Amino acid sequence: MPPTRSTARGMTHGTRVMLQGPTIYAEALAPPSHAQQCELAVQAIWHVLDEHNLLDEQVRADLAAMLEPLAAPAFGDRPQRLIKILRHPNPIDPSHLYWLTRRLLTLVPELQAAAITSKELM
Repeated sequence: MPPTRSTARGMTHGTRVMLQGPTIYAEALAPPSHAQQCELAVQAIWHVLDEHNLLDEQVRADLAAMLEPLAAPAFGDRPQRLIKILRHPNPIDPSHLYWLTRRLLTLVPELQAAAITSKELM
């Protein structure tokens, strides 16, 4: 039986770590960088695919929310199409599920490259 808790949502929230100093505290509260968002999306995609959780509507919705900030011109309209399919209500059509799995797998290397590029620009 698949877990009822959303795995994509769990990937975005970490545990709080006690850091010292005002600069480190400000960095901890800052929103994630583009590189971090890409890395989190890659981790979430792999986790969802590994756990076969794409059938779970809440997991798909959480993954769509994670991909929304990454829907930039650099990726074209593919993230928007992915988000649209991810937000389809249950039951998801098998052809959509197959398409979604393939598109997520092809997006992973692009997200990884974007994360590397973003880190180099920093």
